Amino acid sequence: MNRAIGRVLAPTLTAAALAGCAASPPVNYYTLLAPEPATPAAARDGQPPYLLEVLPVTVPSQADQPQIMMRQPDGAVSAYYSDRWTAPLPDEIRGALSYNLVRDLGVLDVQTISAPSSAAVWRVQVDVQRFDAAAGGSAVLDATWRVRPVNLQGQGLLCRSVVQLPLGGTAPGNAVAAQQKATVALAATIASAIRSGGARASSADPAVQLQGCTSS
Repeated sequence: MNRAIGRVLAPTLTAAALAGCAASPPVNYYTLLAPEPATPAAARDGQPPYLLEVLPVTVPSQADQPQIMMRQPDGAVSAYYSDRWTAPLPDEIRGALSYNLVRDLGVLDVQTISAPSSAAVWRVQVDVQRFDAAAGGSAVLDATWRVRPVNLQGQGLLCRSVVQLPLGGTAPGNAVAAQQKATVALAATIASAIRSGGARASSADPAVQLQGCTSS
């Protein structure tokens, strides 16, 4: 009798054990919003002289994946299915740039308010050419960006910036931390162009290489 019961239960127990082995590991979610700096940006007193409009960001299709993508030493690109962005990558980049520009400049993004069509606005457009991370190597954020004044004085400026920062490790979290810093540096460089009224841009960090700017 016991032997018969064992024959019945054995397949069930084996299936349960296999299902346990095949269970997916927990998923970790990451964002490009960097932790708050120790010293927050100074708030602007009174009515800000302009608003920001950070347009949707374009990202290369090979980088626009829900998983964290990392280049391996042999050249292969690995997708870490248990390590993912909290939102589509173009939204992550736009949100992080907007957040840091708002902090740097002390103004508001029109995406968060209802602004009249006559409002003075600096429009920001970013096209990401490369968003890459190499395990044990560097993270690269290569972007062409444009700032343009709307309903206020200034001139348009078109620039290309390449930000390169070391990962300091081989884990997906290392890649995220490096790209967070790269996004902060890119936003600060864009902010410098807005402060100058579109006359020029300055590298906000030694990791930022300005590849040239032109009036647009």
